[in-house]
Amino acid sequence: MFRRMMAGLRRGTVMLALKYLVWRRQVRTLSTHDCWLGVESCLVCWSDDGADAPAAQLVMSRLRERFPEARLTLLVLQGVDVTLPSDATRSIVRVEKKHLNLFGLPVKELREGLRMIGADLAVDLSPVFNPLTGYLCELSGARIKVGFAGPGGDLVYNYQVAPRPDRSGIERYRALARYIG
Repeated sequence: MFRRMMAGLRRGTVMLALKYLVWRRQVRTLSTHDCWLGVESCLVCWSDDGADAPAAQLVMSRLRERFPEARLTLLVLQGVDVTLPSDATRSIVRVEKKHLNLFGLPVKELREGLRMIGADLAVDLSPVFNPLTGYLCELSGARIKVGFAGPGGDLVYNYQVAPRPDRSGIERYRALARYIG
């Protein structure tokens, strides 16, 4: 019970911090015509709440096809085991317990590391809006942020993919992959 209470407190704290971060952000307009041009670095957030490996690999393959020269960085939350083929343009950043403070917010080392990636595109693979991955996408400074539609997603994502409600599992990720490319 205590763990659930602490998890709820952390989730609420991260959501408040995200709202503040979004409130402070400079409003940038994006042209839907040419926003996909010039993507040199992609950040893919892989959360612990349901994105399965084949579905995520489908999205990663589509990103590789659409942006062959872009650097892909996979941001993996704690508790998720991910292995990717060795590729010079892919790297994995693991968010461990030491990277989050008592309130569930990223420490300075992780915040600076995300900014150093210099992502142009951030894709959140969370099937349901996760304030932490949304916060990390926002911290990355990516001009294009893509995630699934749902409550809270409009705070962060420029583009929200809303698959048909009867779709679940890998079908939702196929819709996301189609949207990207």
